[in-house]
Amino acid sequence: MTLFEPTPVAEAAAFVADNAPGRDGFLIELRDYQIAAVEAARQAIREGKRNILICAPTGAGKTVIGSYLINESMRKGRRSIFLVDRISLIEQTSATFDRYGIEHGIIQASHWRFRPSLPVQICSQQTVARRRWPDANLILVDEAHTVTETVSKRITPRDTITIGLTATPFTKGLAKLYDCVINVTTTNKLIAEGFLAPYRIFACVEPDMAGVKVVAGEWEQKETQKRALQVVGDVVAEYIKHGENRKFICSAVDTAHVEELQRQFLAAGINCATYTFKDRDEDRAETVAEYRKKDSTIRGLITVTAASKGFDVADIGAVIMARPLRKSLAEHIQFFGRGLRISDLYEDCIVLDHSGNCSRFWADMQDFFEHGVSELDDGVKKPKEKPKDKEDAEAIKCPSCGHLHKPMPHCPNCGHVYPKKRAIEHVPGTLKELLAGGGKWQSQLDRDLWPQVCGYVLERRQGEAAKKQALAIYRGMTGSFPKGKWFDTTVPVDPTPEVRNRIRAEQIRFSKGREKASPPSVRQMPENWGEPRAAQ
Repeated sequence: MTLFEPTPVAEAAAFVADNAPGRDGFLIELRDYQIAAVEAARQAIREGKRNILICAPTGAGKTVIGSYLINESMRKGRRSIFLVDRISLIEQTSATFDRYGIEHGIIQASHWRFRPSLPVQICSQQTVARRRWPDANLILVDEAHTVTETVSKRITPRDTITIGLTATPFTKGLAKLYDCVINVTTTNKLIAEGFLAPYRIFACVEPDMAGVKVVAGEWEQKETQKRALQVVGDVVAEYIKHGENRKFICSAVDTAHVEELQRQFLAAGINCATYTFKDRDEDRAETVAEYRKKDSTIRGLITVTAASKGFDVADIGAVIMARPLRKSLAEHIQFFGRGLRISDLYEDCIVLDHSGNCSRFWADMQDFFEHGVSELDDGVKKPKEKPKDKEDAEAIKCPSCGHLHKPMPHCPNCGHVYPKKRAIEHVPGTLKELLAGGGKWQSQLDRDLWPQVCGYVLERRQGEAAKKQALAIYRGMTGSFPKGKWFDTTVPVDPTPEVRNRIRAEQIRFSKGREKASPPSVRQMPENWGEPRAAQ
Protein backbone atom coordinates (compact mmCIF):
# COMPACT_ATOMS: atom_id res chain seq x y z
CA MET A 1 0.00 0.00 0.00
CA THR A 2 1.46 3.37 -1.04
CA LEU A 3 1.45 6.52 1.01
CA PHE A 4 -0.45 9.43 -0.48
CA GLU A 5 1.57 12.51 -1.24
CA PRO A 6 1.66 15.33 1.30
CA THR A 7 -0.07 18.58 0.53
CA PRO A 8 2.05 21.70 -0.06
CA VAL A 9 3.36 23.56 2.98
CA ALA A 10 1.04 26.49 2.34
CA GLU A 11 -1.98 24.20 2.71
CA ALA A 12 -0.58 22.72 5.93
CA ALA A 13 -0.02 26.20 7.33
CA ALA A 14 -3.54 27.24 6.40
CA PHE A 15 -4.95 24.11 8.03
CA VAL A 16 -3.23 24.62 11.40
CA ALA A 17 -3.92 28.34 11.39
CA ASP A 18 -7.60 27.93 10.62
CA ASN A 19 -8.39 25.30 13.25
CA ALA A 20 -8.70 26.94 16.62
CA PRO A 21 -9.13 25.02 19.88
CA GLY A 22 -12.66 24.34 21.02
CA ARG A 23 -14.27 23.62 17.65
CA ASP A 24 -17.46 21.57 17.71
CA GLY A 25 -17.03 17.81 17.75
CA PHE A 26 -13.52 17.78 19.16
CA LEU A 27 -12.89 15.32 21.99
CA ILE A 28 -9.86 16.81 23.79
CA GLU A 29 -10.66 19.47 26.36
CA LEU A 30 -7.81 21.93 26.69
CA ARG A 31 -6.95 24.11 29.66
CA ASP A 32 -6.73 27.88 29.17
CA TYR A 33 -2.95 27.98 28.90
CA GLN A 34 -2.98 25.06 26.44
CA ILE A 35 -5.49 26.93 24.28
CA ALA A 36 -3.24 30.00 24.49
CA ALA A 37 -0.26 27.93 23.31
CA VAL A 38 -2.17 26.61 20.29
CA GLU A 39 -3.47 30.09 19.45
CA ALA A 40 0.08 31.49 19.65
CA ALA A 41 1.30 28.71 17.32
CA ARG A 42 -1.46 29.56 14.83
CA GLN A 43 -0.45 33.22 14.90
CA ALA A 44 3.21 32.34 14.36
CA ILE A 45 2.28 30.26 11.32
CA ARG A 46 0.24 33.15 9.90
CA GLU A 47 3.35 35.28 10.24
CA GLY A 48 5.26 32.83 8.05
CA LYS A 49 7.09 30.84 10.70
CA ARG A 50 7.48 27.11 10.02
CA ASN A 51 9.45 25.68 12.94
CA ILE A 52 7.85 26.62 16.26
CA LEU A 53 8.95 25.60 19.76
CA ILE A 54 6.33 25.35 22.51
CA CYS A 55 7.81 25.49 26.01
CA ALA A 56 5.65 24.22 28.88
CA PRO A 57 6.66 22.85 32.30
CA THR A 58 6.84 19.13 33.00
CA GLY A 59 3.30 18.01 33.76
CA ALA A 60 1.69 20.90 31.85
CA GLY A 61 0.33 18.56 29.17
CA LYS A 62 2.61 19.02 26.16
CA THR A 63 1.49 15.66 24.76
CA VAL A 64 -2.12 16.80 25.11
CA ILE A 65 -1.33 19.90 23.03
CA GLY A 66 0.41 17.71 20.46
CA SER A 67 -2.53 15.28 20.44
CA TYR A 68 -4.91 18.16 19.77
CA LEU A 69 -2.90 19.40 16.79
CA ILE A 70 -2.48 15.91 15.37
CA ASN A 71 -6.17 15.11 15.76
CA GLU A 72 -7.10 18.29 13.88
CA SER A 73 -4.61 17.39 11.16
CA MET A 74 -6.17 13.95 10.84
CA ARG A 75 -9.69 15.41 10.60
CA LYS A 76 -8.55 17.46 7.59
CA GLY A 77 -7.04 14.44 5.87
CA ARG A 78 -3.46 15.58 6.48
CA ARG A 79 -0.57 13.42 7.59
CA SER A 80 1.27 13.88 10.89
CA ILE A 81 4.24 12.42 12.74
CA PHE A 82 4.76 12.42 16.50
CA LEU A 83 8.50 11.93 17.05
CA VAL A 84 9.82 10.79 20.46
CA ASP A 85 13.47 10.89 21.44
CA ARG A 86 13.65 7.32 22.75
CA ILE A 87 12.01 4.03 21.89
CA SER A 88 10.80 3.51 25.47
CA LEU A 89 8.39 6.46 25.11
CA ILE A 90 6.57 5.08 22.08
CA GLU A 91 4.13 2.96 24.09
CA GLN A 92 3.43 5.80 26.52
CA THR A 93 2.57 8.16 23.64
CA SER A 94 0.51 5.46 21.93
CA ALA A 95 -1.53 5.00 25.12
CA THR A 96 -2.25 8.75 25.18
CA PHE A 97 -3.46 8.68 21.58
CA ASP A 98 -5.68 5.67 22.38
CA ARG A 99 -7.15 7.58 25.31
CA TYR A 100 -8.16 10.39 22.97
CA GLY A 101 -9.37 8.07 20.22
CA ILE A 102 -6.65 8.98 17.72
CA GLU A 103 -6.10 6.08 15.33
CA HIS A 104 -2.41 5.73 14.59
CA GLY A 105 0.40 3.53 13.41
CA ILE A 106 3.83 2.92 14.96
CA ILE A 107 6.94 2.81 12.83
CA GLN A 108 9.14 0.32 14.63
CA ALA A 109 10.56 -3.04 13.60
CA SER A 110 8.03 -5.89 13.96
CA HIS A 111 5.60 -3.72 15.92
CA TRP A 112 2.04 -5.08 15.85
CA ARG A 113 0.82 -1.55 15.17
CA PHE A 114 2.84 -1.06 11.98
CA ARG A 115 0.25 0.49 9.68
CA PRO A 116 1.98 3.01 7.38
CA SER A 117 -1.23 3.85 5.51
CA LEU A 118 -2.71 5.66 8.52
CA PRO A 119 -2.35 9.47 8.50
CA VAL A 120 -0.90 9.56 12.05
CA GLN A 121 2.37 7.84 12.87
CA ILE A 122 4.43 7.60 16.06
CA CYS A 123 8.13 6.90 15.68
CA SER A 124 11.41 7.38 17.49
CA GLN A 125 14.47 9.32 16.41
CA GLN A 126 16.44 6.07 16.52
CA THR A 127 14.06 4.48 14.01
CA VAL A 128 13.89 7.33 11.48
CA ALA A 129 17.69 7.61 11.63
CA ARG A 130 17.83 4.16 10.02
CA ARG A 131 14.81 4.53 7.74
CA ARG A 132 13.22 6.96 5.32
CA TRP A 133 11.12 9.61 7.05
CA PRO A 134 7.40 9.05 6.50
CA ASP A 135 5.63 11.79 4.52
CA ALA A 136 3.89 14.39 6.66
CA ASN A 137 2.39 17.86 6.67
CA LEU A 138 2.89 18.29 10.41
CA ILE A 139 5.79 17.04 12.54
CA LEU A 140 5.56 17.11 16.34
CA VAL A 141 8.99 16.73 17.99
CA ASP A 142 8.75 15.65 21.64
CA GLU A 143 11.61 16.60 24.01
CA ALA A 144 12.76 19.02 21.31
CA HIS A 145 15.69 20.25 23.39
CA THR A 146 17.39 16.95 22.51
CA VAL A 147 18.76 17.99 19.12
CA THR A 148 20.13 15.26 16.85
CA GLU A 149 21.47 15.41 13.32
CA THR A 150 18.55 13.23 12.24
CA VAL A 151 16.00 15.86 13.29
CA SER A 152 17.98 18.97 12.38
CA LYS A 153 18.56 17.77 8.81
CA ARG A 154 14.87 16.98 8.36
CA ILE A 155 13.41 20.23 9.66
CA THR A 156 16.10 22.71 8.56
CA PRO A 157 14.70 23.06 4.98
CA ARG A 158 11.41 24.25 6.56
CA ASP A 159 9.36 22.49 3.90
CA THR A 160 6.66 21.50 6.40
CA ILE A 161 5.22 22.68 9.72
CA THR A 162 7.30 21.49 12.68
CA ILE A 163 6.26 22.07 16.29
CA GLY A 164 8.74 21.17 19.00
CA LEU A 165 7.63 20.44 22.56
CA THR A 166 9.94 20.86 25.56
CA ALA A 167 10.07 21.80 29.23
CA THR A 168 13.73 22.90 29.09
CA PRO A 169 14.61 24.96 25.97
CA PHE A 170 18.21 25.65 27.02
CA THR A 171 20.10 23.75 24.28
CA LYS A 172 22.71 25.84 22.52
CA GLY A 173 21.79 26.78 18.97
CA LEU A 174 18.05 26.04 19.25
CA ALA A 175 17.35 29.40 17.58
CA LYS A 176 19.04 28.09 14.44
CA LEU A 177 16.41 25.33 14.16
CA TYR A 178 13.27 27.02 15.46
CA ASP A 179 11.87 30.36 14.29
CA CYS A 180 10.30 31.29 17.64
CA VAL A 181 9.50 30.06 21.14
CA ILE A 182 6.04 30.09 22.73
CA ASN A 183 5.96 30.19 26.54
CA VAL A 184 2.46 30.94 27.84
CA THR A 185 2.84 29.72 31.43
CA THR A 186 5.45 28.83 34.03
CA THR A 187 5.98 26.26 36.75
CA ASN A 188 5.16 28.71 39.54
CA LYS A 189 1.93 29.79 37.82
CA LEU A 190 0.80 26.19 37.40
CA ILE A 191 1.59 25.44 41.06
CA ALA A 192 -0.40 28.50 42.13
CA GLU A 193 -3.33 27.45 39.91
CA GLY A 194 -3.31 23.88 41.26
CA PHE A 195 -2.18 22.20 38.03
CA LEU A 196 1.22 21.20 39.47
CA ALA A 197 2.16 20.12 42.99
CA PRO A 198 4.10 22.38 45.37
CA TYR A 199 7.38 20.96 46.62
CA ARG A 200 9.64 20.77 49.68
CA ILE A 201 13.38 20.36 49.20
CA PHE A 202 15.63 18.78 51.82
CA ALA A 203 19.37 19.31 51.36
CA CYS A 204 20.79 15.99 52.58
CA VAL A 205 24.26 14.49 52.83
CA GLU A 206 26.00 14.76 49.46
CA PRO A 207 29.30 13.50 48.03
CA ASP A 208 32.33 15.80 48.07
CA MET A 209 33.02 16.58 44.39
CA ALA A 210 36.18 18.62 45.01
CA GLY A 211 38.96 17.62 42.63
CA VAL A 212 36.83 15.43 40.34
CA LYS A 213 37.95 15.71 36.73
CA VAL A 214 35.60 17.50 34.34
CA VAL A 215 34.79 15.86 30.99
CA ALA A 216 32.66 17.76 28.44
CA GLY A 217 31.35 20.06 31.15
CA GLU A 218 30.28 17.33 33.61
CA TRP A 219 32.16 15.45 36.30
CA GLU A 220 33.90 12.29 35.16
CA GLN A 221 31.49 9.40 35.67
CA LYS A 222 33.72 6.76 37.24
CA GLU A 223 35.03 9.04 40.00
CA THR A 224 31.56 10.53 40.54
CA GLN A 225 30.21 7.01 41.04
CA LYS A 226 32.88 6.24 43.67
CA ARG A 227 32.00 9.32 45.65
CA ALA A 228 28.25 8.88 45.29
CA LEU A 229 28.51 5.31 46.59
CA GLN A 230 29.89 6.69 49.87
CA VAL A 231 26.52 8.28 50.76
CA VAL A 232 24.17 5.47 49.63
CA GLY A 233 23.40 4.60 53.26
CA ASP A 234 22.39 8.21 53.88
CA VAL A 235 20.05 8.11 50.87
CA VAL A 236 18.12 5.23 52.41
CA ALA A 237 18.18 6.74 55.91
CA GLU A 238 16.89 10.13 54.74
CA TYR A 239 14.06 8.51 52.79
CA ILE A 240 13.01 6.64 55.92
CA LYS A 241 13.22 9.91 57.90
CA HIS A 242 11.60 12.34 55.45
CA GLY A 243 10.05 10.27 52.64
CA GLU A 244 6.79 9.41 54.43
CA ASN A 245 6.80 6.02 52.67
CA ARG A 246 5.79 7.75 49.43
CA LYS A 247 6.23 6.29 45.96
CA PHE A 248 9.53 7.72 44.75
CA ILE A 249 11.89 7.94 41.80
CA CYS A 250 15.63 8.07 42.40
CA SER A 251 18.46 9.18 40.09
CA ALA A 252 21.87 7.49 40.06
CA VAL A 253 25.25 8.01 38.43
CA ASP A 254 25.45 4.69 36.55
CA THR A 255 24.09 1.15 36.67
CA ALA A 256 26.50 0.07 39.42
CA HIS A 257 25.20 2.92 41.56
CA VAL A 258 21.62 1.93 40.66
CA GLU A 259 22.22 -1.64 41.78
CA GLU A 260 23.82 -0.61 45.09
CA LEU A 261 20.98 1.78 45.86
CA GLN A 262 18.48 -0.98 45.15
CA ARG A 263 20.39 -3.43 47.34
CA GLN A 264 20.39 -1.12 50.33
CA PHE A 265 16.74 -0.08 49.91
CA LEU A 266 15.75 -3.77 49.75
CA ALA A 267 17.85 -4.48 52.84
CA ALA A 268 15.83 -1.80 54.64
CA GLY A 269 12.59 -3.50 53.61
CA ILE A 270 11.71 -0.99 50.87
CA ASN A 271 10.82 -2.63 47.57
CA CYS A 272 12.58 -0.93 44.64
CA ALA A 273 12.98 -1.72 40.96
CA THR A 274 15.64 -0.65 38.47
CA TYR A 275 14.97 1.06 35.16
CA THR A 276 18.13 1.12 33.04
CA PHE A 277 19.39 0.04 29.62
CA LYS A 278 20.63 -3.19 31.22
CA ASP A 279 17.06 -4.31 32.00
CA ARG A 280 15.35 -6.31 29.26
CA ASP A 281 12.59 -4.51 27.35
CA GLU A 282 9.92 -6.90 28.60
CA ASP A 283 11.14 -6.51 32.20
CA ARG A 284 11.04 -2.73 31.94
CA ALA A 285 7.53 -2.79 30.49
CA GLU A 286 6.40 -5.07 33.30
CA THR A 287 8.07 -2.85 35.92
CA VAL A 288 6.46 0.32 34.58
CA ALA A 289 3.02 -1.29 34.39
CA GLU A 290 3.25 -2.29 38.06
CA TYR A 291 4.83 1.01 39.14
CA ARG A 292 1.98 3.02 37.58
CA LYS A 293 -0.61 1.34 39.81
CA LYS A 294 -1.77 3.38 42.79
CA ASP A 295 -1.46 0.30 44.99
CA SER A 296 1.84 -0.75 43.41
CA THR A 297 4.09 -3.14 45.31
CA ILE A 298 7.03 -1.08 44.01
CA ARG A 299 7.82 1.85 46.29
CA GLY A 300 10.73 3.20 44.30
CA LEU A 301 12.13 3.27 40.78
CA ILE A 302 15.89 3.82 40.43
CA THR A 303 17.29 5.04 37.11
CA VAL A 304 20.18 6.87 35.47
CA THR A 305 18.63 8.76 32.56
CA ALA A 306 16.07 6.32 31.12
CA ALA A 307 13.23 7.84 33.18
CA SER A 308 14.62 11.33 33.66
CA LYS A 309 12.43 12.92 31.00
CA GLY A 310 9.15 12.16 29.28
CA PHE A 311 8.35 9.54 31.92
CA ASP A 312 4.84 10.25 33.17
CA VAL A 313 3.60 8.73 36.43
CA ALA A 314 1.11 10.94 38.27
CA ASP A 315 1.45 9.64 41.83
CA ILE A 316 5.20 10.01 42.40
CA GLY A 317 5.33 11.69 45.80
CA ALA A 318 9.10 11.94 46.33
CA VAL A 319 12.10 12.63 44.12
CA ILE A 320 15.52 11.48 45.33
CA MET A 321 18.49 13.10 43.61
CA ALA A 322 21.65 11.03 44.02
CA ARG A 323 23.37 11.97 40.74
CA PRO A 324 25.54 15.11 41.03
CA LEU A 325 25.37 17.37 37.98
CA ARG A 326 27.83 20.16 37.36
CA LYS A 327 26.32 22.12 34.47
CA SER A 328 23.21 20.35 33.17
CA LEU A 329 20.38 22.59 34.37
CA ALA A 330 18.04 20.95 31.84
CA GLU A 331 18.71 17.45 33.21
CA HIS A 332 18.17 18.73 36.76
CA ILE A 333 14.83 20.39 35.95
CA GLN A 334 13.65 17.40 33.91
CA PHE A 335 14.24 15.00 36.80
CA PHE A 336 12.89 17.47 39.36
CA GLY A 337 9.67 17.59 37.33
CA ARG A 338 9.02 13.85 37.67
CA GLY A 339 7.35 14.57 41.01
CA LEU A 340 5.40 17.75 40.19
CA ARG A 341 2.32 16.12 38.68
CA ILE A 342 -0.70 16.45 40.94
CA SER A 343 -2.02 13.37 42.70
CA ASP A 344 -4.89 12.66 45.06
CA LEU A 345 -2.44 10.69 47.21
CA TYR A 346 -0.12 13.55 48.18
CA GLU A 347 -0.50 17.29 48.75
CA ASP A 348 3.03 18.07 47.61
CA CYS A 349 6.29 16.59 46.34
CA ILE A 350 9.22 15.88 48.67
CA VAL A 351 12.66 16.33 47.09
CA LEU A 352 15.58 14.66 48.91
CA ASP A 353 18.74 16.09 47.40
CA HIS A 354 21.86 13.97 47.89
CA SER A 355 23.57 15.52 44.86
CA GLY A 356 23.88 19.21 45.74
CA ASN A 357 22.05 20.00 42.50
CA CYS A 358 19.24 22.02 44.12
CA SER A 359 21.73 24.40 45.75
CA ARG A 360 23.98 24.43 42.69
CA PHE A 361 21.19 25.37 40.28
CA TRP A 362 19.00 27.26 42.76
CA ALA A 363 19.13 30.75 41.23
CA ASP A 364 18.69 29.57 37.62
CA MET A 365 15.93 27.13 38.54
CA GLN A 366 13.96 29.68 40.55
CA ASP A 367 14.32 32.25 37.79
CA PHE A 368 13.06 29.78 35.17
CA PHE A 369 10.22 28.53 37.38
CA GLU A 370 9.05 32.12 37.85
CA HIS A 371 9.65 33.67 34.42
CA GLY A 372 10.06 30.86 31.89
CA VAL A 373 12.03 31.69 28.76
CA SER A 374 11.48 34.44 26.19
CA GLU A 375 14.10 33.59 23.58
CA LEU A 376 16.19 30.67 22.35
CA ASP A 377 19.96 30.35 22.30
CA ASP A 378 21.45 31.37 18.95
CA GLY A 379 24.79 29.73 19.59
CA VAL A 380 26.57 33.02 20.36
CA LYS A 381 28.18 33.11 23.81
CA LYS A 382 26.66 35.78 26.04
CA PRO A 383 27.53 37.03 29.54
CA LYS A 384 25.61 35.20 32.24
CA GLU A 385 22.54 37.16 33.34
CA LYS A 386 21.88 37.79 37.01
CA PRO A 387 18.65 36.31 38.40
CA LYS A 388 15.68 38.68 38.02
CA ASP A 389 14.85 38.35 41.73
CA LYS A 390 17.98 39.07 43.77
CA GLU A 391 16.39 38.07 47.06
CA ASP A 392 15.89 34.54 45.73
CA ALA A 393 19.40 34.22 44.28
CA GLU A 394 20.63 32.02 47.13
CA ALA A 395 18.84 29.28 49.00
CA ILE A 396 18.65 28.99 52.78
CA LYS A 397 19.13 25.61 54.43
CA CYS A 398 17.25 25.24 57.68
CA PRO A 399 19.68 24.21 60.47
CA SER A 400 16.87 22.35 62.21
CA CYS A 401 15.30 20.14 59.49
CA GLY A 402 17.52 20.62 56.42
CA HIS A 403 14.73 22.17 54.33
CA LEU A 404 16.07 24.22 51.39
CA HIS A 405 14.00 27.28 50.57
CA LYS A 406 14.07 30.88 49.41
CA PRO A 407 14.96 33.54 52.00
CA MET A 408 12.26 34.20 54.59
CA PRO A 409 12.15 34.91 58.36
CA HIS A 410 11.37 31.30 59.27
CA CYS A 411 11.57 27.79 57.82
CA PRO A 412 8.30 27.00 56.00
CA ASN A 413 8.70 23.30 56.82
CA CYS A 414 9.40 23.22 60.57
CA GLY A 415 8.89 26.85 61.66
CA HIS A 416 12.49 27.45 62.81
CA VAL A 417 12.95 31.22 63.28
CA TYR A 418 16.15 32.65 61.81
CA PRO A 419 18.20 35.25 63.70
CA LYS A 420 17.27 38.79 62.69
CA LYS A 421 19.92 40.80 60.90
CA ARG A 422 21.10 43.74 62.92
CA ALA A 423 24.14 45.97 62.51
CA ILE A 424 26.44 47.29 65.23
CA GLU A 425 27.04 50.61 63.49
CA HIS A 426 24.69 52.47 65.87
CA VAL A 427 27.04 51.70 68.80
CA PRO A 428 29.63 54.49 69.33
CA GLY A 429 33.10 53.60 68.10
CA THR A 430 34.43 50.50 66.35
CA LEU A 431 34.26 46.99 67.82
CA LYS A 432 37.97 47.19 68.57
CA GLU A 433 37.48 50.41 70.52
CA LEU A 434 34.52 48.98 72.42
CA LEU A 435 36.46 45.89 73.44
CA ALA A 436 39.43 48.01 74.44
CA GLY A 437 37.19 50.17 76.60
CA GLY A 438 36.28 47.19 78.76
CA GLY A 439 33.80 47.95 81.53
CA LYS A 440 33.10 51.40 80.13
CA TRP A 441 31.15 49.90 77.23
CA GLN A 442 30.11 46.65 78.90
CA SER A 443 26.36 47.35 78.76
CA GLN A 444 26.52 48.19 75.07
CA LEU A 445 28.59 45.07 74.37
CA ASP A 446 26.04 42.97 76.27
CA ARG A 447 23.26 44.54 74.26
CA ASP A 448 24.84 44.36 70.78
CA LEU A 449 27.71 41.86 70.77
CA TRP A 450 26.19 39.05 72.84
CA PRO A 451 23.17 38.42 70.49
CA GLN A 452 25.59 38.29 67.56
CA VAL A 453 27.79 35.73 69.31
CA CYS A 454 24.65 33.66 69.94
CA GLY A 455 23.69 33.95 66.27
CA TYR A 456 27.18 32.83 65.19
CA VAL A 457 27.16 29.78 67.44
CA LEU A 458 23.62 28.71 66.47
CA GLU A 459 24.79 28.45 62.87
CA ARG A 460 26.90 25.49 63.96
CA ARG A 461 25.30 23.76 66.95
CA GLN A 462 22.23 23.69 69.17
CA GLY A 463 21.33 23.08 72.82
CA GLU A 464 23.66 23.05 75.80
CA ALA A 465 26.79 22.80 73.64
CA ALA A 466 25.81 26.05 71.86
CA LYS A 467 25.24 27.83 75.18
CA LYS A 468 28.62 26.81 76.55
CA GLN A 469 30.47 27.85 73.42
CA ALA A 470 28.68 31.21 73.22
CA LEU A 471 29.67 32.03 76.81
CA ALA A 472 33.26 30.97 76.14
CA ILE A 473 33.55 33.06 72.98
CA TYR A 474 32.06 36.13 74.64
CA ARG A 475 34.35 35.89 77.66
CA GLY A 476 37.33 35.36 75.39
CA MET A 477 36.52 38.56 73.51
CA THR A 478 35.44 40.83 76.38
CA GLY A 479 37.04 39.30 79.45
CA SER A 480 33.73 38.71 81.23
CA PHE A 481 30.40 36.93 80.91
CA PRO A 482 27.35 38.93 79.75
CA LYS A 483 25.60 40.50 82.71
CA GLY A 484 22.00 39.41 83.16
CA LYS A 485 21.93 37.85 79.67
CA TRP A 486 21.01 34.18 79.58
CA PHE A 487 21.40 32.26 76.34
CA ASP A 488 17.87 30.79 76.42
CA THR A 489 16.18 34.21 76.56
CA THR A 490 18.44 36.07 74.14
CA VAL A 491 17.09 36.81 70.64
CA PRO A 492 20.04 35.89 68.38
CA VAL A 493 20.96 38.04 65.37
CA ASP A 494 23.26 37.48 62.40
CA PRO A 495 26.78 38.71 63.21
CA THR A 496 28.17 41.59 61.17
CA PRO A 497 31.28 40.87 59.06
CA GLU A 498 33.36 42.74 61.69
CA VAL A 499 32.09 40.58 64.54
CA ARG A 500 32.34 37.37 62.50
CA ASN A 501 35.95 38.13 61.55
CA ARG A 502 36.84 38.95 65.17
CA ILE A 503 35.39 35.64 66.40
CA ARG A 504 37.34 33.73 63.74
CA ALA A 505 40.53 35.59 64.67
CA GLU A 506 40.02 34.60 68.30
CA GLN A 507 39.51 30.97 67.26
CA ILE A 508 42.72 30.97 65.23
CA ARG A 509 44.64 32.59 68.09
CA PHE A 510 43.31 30.04 70.57
CA SER A 511 44.06 27.14 68.21
CA LYS A 512 47.67 28.20 67.68
CA GLY A 513 48.12 28.68 71.40
CA ARG A 514 46.90 25.12 72.01
CA GLU A 515 49.29 23.75 69.39
CA LYS A 516 52.26 25.32 71.08
CA ALA A 517 51.26 24.13 74.55
CA SER A 518 50.07 20.60 73.68
CA PRO A 519 51.81 17.46 72.36
CA PRO A 520 51.03 16.56 68.70
CA SER A 521 48.47 13.91 69.70
CA VAL A 522 46.15 16.42 71.36
CA ARG A 523 46.68 19.53 69.24
CA GLN A 524 43.29 19.40 67.53
CA MET A 525 41.16 22.27 68.84
CA PRO A 526 38.00 21.07 70.59
CA GLU A 527 34.63 22.24 69.26
CA ASN A 528 33.89 24.15 72.48
CA TRP A 529 37.24 25.97 72.37
CA GLY A 530 38.13 28.10 75.37
CA GLU A 531 35.20 26.85 77.42
CA PRO A 532 35.56 28.20 80.97
CA ARG A 533 34.96 25.87 83.86
CA ALA A 534 32.36 28.23 85.27
CA ALA A 535 30.23 27.65 82.17
CA GLN A 536 30.39 23.84 82.37
